[in-house]
Amino acid sequence: MIAPSLLGESLALQLTSQDNNLEIILNKKDINGLPKLILFCLEEVELSNPIKLEILKLKERWDQAPILIVIPKSIKLSSADLMTFGSEGVIQDPTVELLRDTINILLGGGRVFKINNETNYNTSSIHNSYGLGHWLLTSGLSQINKDLHKIDHMIGKKSINTFYLFILLGRRRELLTAKRLIIWLWGPLEVLIESPIKDTRNINLINKYSTDITIRNTSTNELWNVIYKRVKDRIQYDILNSTDELAALYSLNKNKRINLLKTLLQEFSIIINKLDSSNNQEKEFDNILQSITTELRANTLRNFIDSYDSLQKNGIDVFISEFLVHNAELGTLDDELPSISLIIDPILNNKPILIDGEYLSIEDPRSVIQLETFILNWIFRTAEIVSEEIISSCSEWPELRKYFLNKELFSTRELERKRNHINTSSQLQNLFKKPVRLYESKRLYYTVKNNKIEKIIILEPRDDELKKLDWAQRQIAFVIELRDALAPQVQAIIQYLGDLIVLILTKVVGRSIGLIGRGIAQGMGRNLSKG
Repeated sequence: MIAPSLLGESLALQLTSQDNNLEIILNKKDINGLPKLILFCLEEVELSNPIKLEILKLKERWDQAPILIVIPKSIKLSSADLMTFGSEGVIQDPTVELLRDTINILLGGGRVFKINNETNYNTSSIHNSYGLGHWLLTSGLSQINKDLHKIDHMIGKKSINTFYLFILLGRRRELLTAKRLIIWLWGPLEVLIESPIKDTRNINLINKYSTDITIRNTSTNELWNVIYKRVKDRIQYDILNSTDELAALYSLNKNKRINLLKTLLQEFSIIINKLDSSNNQEKEFDNILQSITTELRANTLRNFIDSYDSLQKNGIDVFISEFLVHNAELGTLDDELPSISLIIDPILNNKPILIDGEYLSIEDPRSVIQLETFILNWIFRTAEIVSEEIISSCSEWPELRKYFLNKELFSTRELERKRNHINTSSQLQNLFKKPVRLYESKRLYYTVKNNKIEKIIILEPRDDELKKLDWAQRQIAFVIELRDALAPQVQAIIQYLGDLIVLILTKVVGRSIGLIGRGIAQGMGRNLSKG
């Protein structure tokens, strides 16, 4: 364990008292052989580069030992920065039980990242649950941190004299000693203190981390289960649509919309499991990818509603799912959807993923988050296409409207207006927006953040797709290119004309007005003097 002495001793005592199998060494001189795990406890996290350098040195010395970083509740770095440390685990503000479980997971070859940039506690509830004494204690720690920050800021000034610097350094040592003593008395981290209140109804805790990734091993099943669970958690409730798109998907009523998204994820999981269990994986992988679109959409239409649900159509009971499958055009392609092999290939073949110019292993939390984004984007785009086919079927079979659509679309006029709006948006997207994005090497993705569907733009080479555009779409890209080519010249001409106008107004018109005003003033002066 690498930690300040008082913090390390207190934490080691609490861990070993609950698990006799753990042996914690606080001094590297006492190590015999190689450590099984390095527990790196940080009191403050402000700059990432020194921590990365320290982790690099630890890996050079003990390259086989996983590193677990424990960080406090209040941090100044984002979760994206914390995941670039290069450690096998980062856990923020843990309980003793959570820390012990995390250690066991890392010893078993797994990875754990539990990070939350916002506080896990409601401040008022903490004051009520711990009492006035604990509130005074936390206030004291807060004041110490503020004083330390001010002293560090003054020490950083080069203009400070030597005598005053000596006094500040002494004051800083006193504050650090007081802080360590308080932490030693009350526990290594605030969350390590067990709440004295038995009635937990008065405590408002946020149990979820903003980044919560736990991988127990590196098998394909475990990796897919982690990604599947994360995606499922994002779509299992009704999600707000903060984009100006996905009109067809949000024309469905709430229950059908949620069921459609869940079913698409389940069907995708079936494909993953089928490919993973295949003996001739490479050959079957290519074959299934060719037929995955039509087959998966048909299975989705059959399974996202009850297969036995039926309605009267021309006096005959017709199964809804079978009608949708036979009536829908399931081969529609979405040109904005990236290749699905970007998702399947890394998961099945344990291939690294290129992120920000760096190849990362599939177990890296950044890889997991990117695969999650790809899958969410695939689900929303496929759901939009399927929803368009459902709306088309509702137009042909009016009885389906109450079964699938929102109430405002029961009317024939409103439904046709919605269909026209969707078709117009699709044509504008295909004719204008798509060529511009291809020329700018951008791709639009849909993801979920804070229970809202949001759009994100990812830069990636799309030159091959740009060459496949038809004549009309290429003219849009040509106009953009022409604008970029003429923009500097037009800007120079406008600037020249602006300078010329300023010159005329100041040198010619301005001087003329000045001469006229001076003549008027002199004439008025003479008249006044005569008067």
